[in-house]
Amino acid sequence: MAPQQIQALEILLATIPELEQKISSELAENPTLELMESGSERLVGNPIEDNQGPSSPNDEAAAKAAETDEAVATLIQLGEIWRDYAPPKQYSGQGSSDEDQERRQFLFDSLIDEPGLQDVLQNQLRQADGLSEKAVKIAEQIIGSIDESGYLRTHISDIAITSDADLSEVKKMVNLVQSFEPAGIGARDLRECLMLQLDRNGEKGSLAYQVVDQHLEAVGRNQIPKVARALHTSSTQLYQALEDIRGLNPYPGSQVTPSPREDFVYPEVFIERDEEGNWVVRLNRDYSPRLRISPYYLKILEDPNYPRDAKSYIREKIGSSKLLLRAIDQRQSTIEQIAHSLLKFQNPFFEQGVSAMRPLVMNDVAEDIGVHETTVSRAIANKYVQTTHGLFPFRHFFSTGYTKDDGQELSSHSIKQRLQEYVNEEDTKKPLSDQKLAEMLKEDGLKVARRTVAKYREELDILPSHMRRNY
Repeated sequence: MAPQQIQALEILLATIPELEQKISSELAENPTLELMESGSERLVGNPIEDNQGPSSPNDEAAAKAAETDEAVATLIQLGEIWRDYAPPKQYSGQGSSDEDQERRQFLFDSLIDEPGLQDVLQNQLRQADGLSEKAVKIAEQIIGSIDESGYLRTHISDIAITSDADLSEVKKMVNLVQSFEPAGIGARDLRECLMLQLDRNGEKGSLAYQVVDQHLEAVGRNQIPKVARALHTSSTQLYQALEDIRGLNPYPGSQVTPSPREDFVYPEVFIERDEEGNWVVRLNRDYSPRLRISPYYLKILEDPNYPRDAKSYIREKIGSSKLLLRAIDQRQSTIEQIAHSLLKFQNPFFEQGVSAMRPLVMNDVAEDIGVHETTVSRAIANKYVQTTHGLFPFRHFFSTGYTKDDGQELSSHSIKQRLQEYVNEEDTKKPLSDQKLAEMLKEDGLKVARRTVAKYREELDILPSHMRRNY
């Protein structure tokens, strides 16, 4: 596969944050690529062969008046091909101005790291009084062994060996770190994590504390009557204690650890109604910086006095810029076409909601827009659509289907929604079994096997009936 094909594939597969990162990297390495100002004309043709670099009296006046030191320094740093050449000063222009360099930092500025969990814990350690140098070393070892969820993942005996300390010294420092914020930090398992939080809340010895300390596994299996008998309490009081436990954080480190940018979901397209009530597809351009090839470097190519090797280097970089621009344009066009096709095939969903979702396979969309099925699959990977019914992954619109007795076609998403509705309305003292759910679907004209019902229930994160029972 040719390099340009590989790049086009990578751009097609990229999510919005990944695309931002690729653009950011290219801006750092390629001075001929720049962010567009509002109202700028994008250059997407062949400026080298067609000689279409923009020029105006104002541009020429600015070019004669300004300096090129910054732009030349950038090229020297990247290519080191102008080692003995001092370029004429009349070439400067918009591409090398301070304002352009500030725009070039647009993507980098959004990637500044926030203080992580390790930093927060180290800051608290520095504020602790009366610690010996050895104690600080042990505490640092402990902090370094805490994962982003907030759990201590290294056994204290291993920490003792690496710190050349006794177990008693390590345990003392573990207790110190566990006194830091957020509550529950430095726990070695879920039980200890929850107990630390209850203790911090002044609930040591409470019913909730006893449940976590002695019966956490039984509660996880929904053995409520058994736990109530063991603790000599009523089911009502036990449920209240469980509510207190549910208010705790099983991942205390998540309160501090910054979420990676990839965790944020950015819709690629919006499918919504316009002012006249018609359905429209709108690409999300808020997170896609507009790019162009720098007019400044295009002008350098027109100067017969510039050295040939310098021009060759600039042409190479402009070629890279053109390939990136074309790959981005193709990506956006493909995603937009897919969205239009989904709007056509799944119009009942957009009009009525998930219950009206139709069966649809990727090959249907591929044939509709004239591309291969694998192109559709790659284009929609990990990407989202914002609709009037909420934010959905592109893949949500593709599913197998069922035909009702009356001939109506329904997707598996529609079946799942019905199952969710059945469970939401069930008597929690007598929850519906998978067999009963299958029978209810059959009564609605849908023949779905019990095993399939169980599979859909698990995909909906619905517990089995014996674990949904309230006593």
